[in-house]
Amino acid sequence: SDSMAVQEIFVPGRLCLFGEHSDWAGAFRAQNAEISPGKTIVVGTEEGLYAQAQPLDDKVIIFSSTTDAGEKSTVQFPLDTDTLLHEAQKGGFFSYVAGVAYRISVNHQVGGIRIDNYRTTLPLGKGLSSSAAVCVLVARAFNRVYGLQLTVRGEMEYAYLGEVTTPSKCGRMDQACAYGALVAMSYDADILRIAPASLAVPLHMVLVDLKAAKDTTAILQGLQRAYPTASDDKSQALQQLLGDINLGVCERALAAMAAGDLPGLGALMREAQSEFDARAGPMCPEQLTAPVLHKVLTYAPIQGLIHGAKGVGSQGDGTAQILCKDAGAQAAVCRILSEELGMGVMPLTVPATH
Repeated sequence: SDSMAVQEIFVPGRLCLFGEHSDWAGAFRAQNAEISPGKTIVVGTEEGLYAQAQPLDDKVIIFSSTTDAGEKSTVQFPLDTDTLLHEAQKGGFFSYVAGVAYRISVNHQVGGIRIDNYRTTLPLGKGLSSSAAVCVLVARAFNRVYGLQLTVRGEMEYAYLGEVTTPSKCGRMDQACAYGALVAMSYDADILRIAPASLAVPLHMVLVDLKAAKDTTAILQGLQRAYPTASDDKSQALQQLLGDINLGVCERALAAMAAGDLPGLGALMREAQSEFDARAGPMCPEQLTAPVLHKVLTYAPIQGLIHGAKGVGSQGDGTAQILCKDAGAQAAVCRILSEELGMGVMPLTVPATH
């Protein structure tokens, strides 16, 4: 195929500022109308996946991956729906590639494709949705190489369908990395609404790799026991958390962002975390007690530099997010946490929207 057809593609990671777990919780409204809708506030990261995609004459998908450490690996699957489905259901990193290719092959007449993810600046498995970024990358590559005329929303839908074809049972939020902007997302059964959010001043964040262990699957299994119908007080408390409590926090957070009220936003991060600890913690204590996370959130030497902090993604001892007072405080927090606690740190600055 001619080299003119090479498409250059970038897909960012995504950081969920507020509302983690409410995406799948809101989807349960299809089975129980008394559950409140979910809502998340999500931002794209500067880090992500860089790739080139081009058509192939053979009916295969060749996907090359590069980790953030620079290790390369390549997989090749025939574009045959039975094979792709089998590979997707096996699990593992390349199952995401097979899952999206399966969903697209079922609905569209596409030929072969080579996708070379030649550079990755997104850390894997740190609550920044690296798996969803891979799924969006495959959907976007097929869309651009074969002119499928999908909107960003369409790419996102294929990425989601591809990911849930694998053993990973994510909610719909993760694929927001397709947007790469600041958005508020609401989840009402299978209806997903996405609206741009407004941010008056930049956010100087630090993402902290807690260098500990967490099991996202165990967290999801523990929390999803409360759905679709709450059988006891603990389950009821979790449904309230992921429903009306979260809706209130998100509304106030969107207002604080639009007004440029960073102390207010930081206070809401602390509030969201304490509600999560009280109401989600008891459903999965072995994962959500999260001693390393709480050590970082309350670490005395950084408190004067920050407005607030909370967990990321599925929560647990994976990643923390910290809202710093300014760029200087951001650099200081990075230095303190890496030198004194041996944490991995990643500064992330979210630009103002206007």
